[in-house]
Amino acid sequence: MMLKDLEKEIWSKESHERKKLGEHINECKKLTEEFLKFYNLTKYKEFIELLCHYHDLGKLKDSWNVKNRHNPPHSPLSCLMLFNMDREKLEKYPLLGLFILKHHGNLTRIEDGDIIRIKNEAPENEKEQVDNDLRNWRRNLYKYVSNLDTTLKVDLTDTYGLFKFADILSANNLTNYTITNPNKNVEDLKSWILEKIQKKGLKVRNRDLQTQLNLSKINTNLLIRAPTGWGKTVASLSYAVSKGSRIIYVLPTITSIKSFYDDLCTFFGKENVGEFFYYADVEAIKRDESDFRELVFASYFAQPVIITTLDQLLLTFLQVGKYFLKRPHLRGSVIILDEVHTFSQNMLYILSYFLERFSRIYGLKICVMSATFPSVLKDHFEKLFGKVEKLWLNEEFKSRRRVMFRVVEKDILDIIENIIEFYRSSKKPFRMAIVCNTVEKSQKVFEKLLKSMSAKESYSCDTKNYGASFHLADGNIYLDLLHSRYIYKHRCEKEDRINNWIRNGESFILVATQVIEVSLDISFDFMITECAPLESLVQRFGRVNRYRDKTEEINVWITFPSEINIKKRYPYDKRDVTNTWNLLKDLEGDKLMDELQLIEESDKVANLSRVKQKEIYNLLETWSENTNFLYSWRVDDEFAQRLLKFREEFTRLVIPSIYRDRVEKLYKKMRKEVSYAQKRKIFAEIKEYTVPIPIWMIKIPVEEGFPIVKVFYDEKYGVRKEANNII
Repeated sequence: MMLKDLEKEIWSKESHERKKLGEHINECKKLTEEFLKFYNLTKYKEFIELLCHYHDLGKLKDSWNVKNRHNPPHSPLSCLMLFNMDREKLEKYPLLGLFILKHHGNLTRIEDGDIIRIKNEAPENEKEQVDNDLRNWRRNLYKYVSNLDTTLKVDLTDTYGLFKFADILSANNLTNYTITNPNKNVEDLKSWILEKIQKKGLKVRNRDLQTQLNLSKINTNLLIRAPTGWGKTVASLSYAVSKGSRIIYVLPTITSIKSFYDDLCTFFGKENVGEFFYYADVEAIKRDESDFRELVFASYFAQPVIITTLDQLLLTFLQVGKYFLKRPHLRGSVIILDEVHTFSQNMLYILSYFLERFSRIYGLKICVMSATFPSVLKDHFEKLFGKVEKLWLNEEFKSRRRVMFRVVEKDILDIIENIIEFYRSSKKPFRMAIVCNTVEKSQKVFEKLLKSMSAKESYSCDTKNYGASFHLADGNIYLDLLHSRYIYKHRCEKEDRINNWIRNGESFILVATQVIEVSLDISFDFMITECAPLESLVQRFGRVNRYRDKTEEINVWITFPSEINIKKRYPYDKRDVTNTWNLLKDLEGDKLMDELQLIEESDKVANLSRVKQKEIYNLLETWSENTNFLYSWRVDDEFAQRLLKFREEFTRLVIPSIYRDRVEKLYKKMRKEVSYAQKRKIFAEIKEYTVPIPIWMIKIPVEEGFPIVKVFYDEKYGVRKEANNII
């Protein structure tokens, strides 16, 4: 296709609704140049000008019209026009052709099908020559990419990502977007935290607050070990806001993100904080952000402060999908890694591999925090970072003993009556946690507790879908169950309900699994927990007597999980649990002098596998050869599964068959919808009905989208193992 008057055509044809192609090109240039200036990438200005100019020229073909519901692909013609009109620039910037051709999808390699699609846009008498020229260009492109310095490769790909972000903003009429850093300083932080302490009715710990604020003076990477409840969040924010850089706050669970997001919005302002995790679009619906603008910015890590999960950060570094939209916004940022002791070794080593390579290129500052921070982890990060500052609050641990525990030589199912009687005799309001090591055990405990309490004459029981409420002479008691195998909709409802009980000063018993270790911000009065490895128990203890320093009374019972001797699959190694059990016998009651004792004992058994690190690094070198720090990576092959074994058991999001009719109606509605924003909104509704299930547990059919699986599910218990397709 040859155009006699290209400039005239550009300003006469619409590329987007009510927007001429020339206007779109100029908006892309203006926005991208602003982004390049912000990230110190202005040396690629010429590259960007060419990319912006050519990327949508294929829309000038006669068959393409903005009013069409289905248009032919325009990228092949855009690429051909660059090839014919600016061959010299293409030789200077070989990646231009790749970026133009792929700008509506992932950055995959140029395949034969791509060359055919470009060739088909050429006049018949030129097709053979165009085919030869394109194949030569492809060979030169691969050679160029292989020889390209990693830093330059990353720079160019990030420059492309910033262009794509500008392209999306222009297409959605969001050209008033401005990229900024957080707008707060350390004095603002101090005022905010003092106001929070006052609202909670807590005492100001001036020495602790000053220690936290003094971290603003540190300019190297930072490691923090401090007790739960000391104020690691304030400490990390003090370190971060003083840098005047964008902040990426990485948390271990979705639940902790949801509560943390609301908190940070009160400090930085809602418009400056974004949350991004798999269910972020569902949360956007709940907040009635129907246009999804905030979600778009958050999903690209484009707001001044981003709260995300570790897996989202790793998937960005691993170049999954349209990674190039997110990765540029990590440049110059402060990355805060919270609860690092919860990271699996796979996750830790994948993260370390990329921090090793990107810290210098991106000028990252990193703060790593943990309530236990074993020596092996400390040594690992010291080796990784080189120069690093440490804040190790051993005296804080020595001055605290917030738990005293008793070892109960029985299984938790055998002491249900004791639990009920103890709870009944306790002064109300009283909050009790019962923590089990497996979902199945928590369901059995909850069921037995519910039946036993319902059978007692003095308890007037009102059974709910979620659990029960009991009416006693001295007030109501609520009972609920929380674990990972609820559909997202029900899990959120449970968490909201529990938070309401806390706000209203209600008495309740919460039966839960390990989700309680790093999720809800609750201080329980009493806990009954199954024995687990010591580092896990330390996390659970952190949910008891959270806002005091001492206790002189037993406030934790620890039981032994009898099924560990017969169960094929168990989340912990039997030896670790048994060793911890024997150790606890020497520390029960007032034999535990302070919390530092627990930390030091936990430190003795912590370990990192250098064999595992070597295995992961070898896999990542293969990844590097496949992606060349440029191409998008797929996670649905066998190699990806070997690398991304984030947990000891793989999980898959499925939809319980009880919701089949509801979900199929939503899928049908989504297929009919024209608007992308509306499609995304309906898809978010569908995601509310998904639940993570271990793949060993069910026979999952091969189908598109989320498999609808026949499992026994109800709101009270979640997924149970009573179903035909359970293995």
